[in-house]
Amino acid sequence: SEMDSAVLRRILATRIILRARRGFQGFRRLCHSVSEKSKSSGGPISWYLRQLDTRPIITKSITAMFINSGGDVICQVFVEGSSEIDKVRVGKMSFLGLCYVGPILHFWFGTVFRWLPQPGLKGVVYRIACDQTLFAIPFVTSFFALVPLLDGRTDTIIPTIKRELWPAIQTNWVLWIPAQFINFSFVPLKLQVLFANGVAVIWNVYLSMASHRDHESLSDSTVVSI
Repeated sequence: SEMDSAVLRRILATRIILRARRGFQGFRRLCHSVSEKSKSSGGPISWYLRQLDTRPIITKSITAMFINSGGDVICQVFVEGSSEIDKVRVGKMSFLGLCYVGPILHFWFGTVFRWLPQPGLKGVVYRIACDQTLFAIPFVTSFFALVPLLDGRTDTIIPTIKRELWPAIQTNWVLWIPAQFINFSFVPLKLQVLFANGVAVIWNVYLSMASHRDHESLSDSTVVSI
């Protein structure tokens, strides 16, 4: 009967949800276990994990500096096809990674977990929603302002934000919602800035293309790491 079919569908759906939840929790425990074993195994990974424990802010900031600068070099060489690397631009991206991106991400990830400590899938969804609204939009906006400011092009800040912000936010959601689902679900808290900066290499390539496409006046402009 139709009633029996409906009951069977509900039972099947409940079983699928429970199995998915158990798998989700099991994989998360596995990721944390791998992190702890790596810490005690010796070698560079062990050393890096110890630095995250003892010097979290400076370690994440230096990591962001190298990833920001590396992402910008990739943009210049492979996206823009530059025959010579703009070292001043790389230096600016390194500075922003060290003094802005790394510290802000450290405090943000800690803050969002304090605000929304709920375990499981519900907590992950809440944290992603918070991250992609309360954090991502102001952060991208501030970066579109900081890069021209460092270049001494303060008159281009407002036009750049008006032109680039909404397309950048849309692309940000396409990339970062699934990336942050993985990050908030499976990556230990102290490694989340590292994961985010790794994904940001891809993000840098997109924003380099966006900022140089059809905008010759912004030839050394905006690359963002969230």
